[in-house]
Amino acid sequence: MGSVVLKNVPEDKILGREIMDTGVSMIGLGGDNVFCGTCGREIMHDMPIKTMKVNLLYRCDACGGINEVPQDS
Repeated sequence: MGSVVLKNVPEDKILGREIMDTGVSMIGLGGDNVFCGTCGREIMHDMPIKTMKVNLLYRCDACGGINEVPQDS
């Protein structure tokens, strides 16, 4: 299990992609701990974010920042 810091996405770069609200925190069954690229809060725990084959954006419940998985993760 590792740590992944998401990349902040400016509003003009959302381009109609679906945004998932992470709520207080999302908990998975194994994977990485995922942190907001804006405020640094942990928004997902034990999630297999690196192997998920979707192009979702993730909204941080704490700061409202929109995030995506960085290409190099």
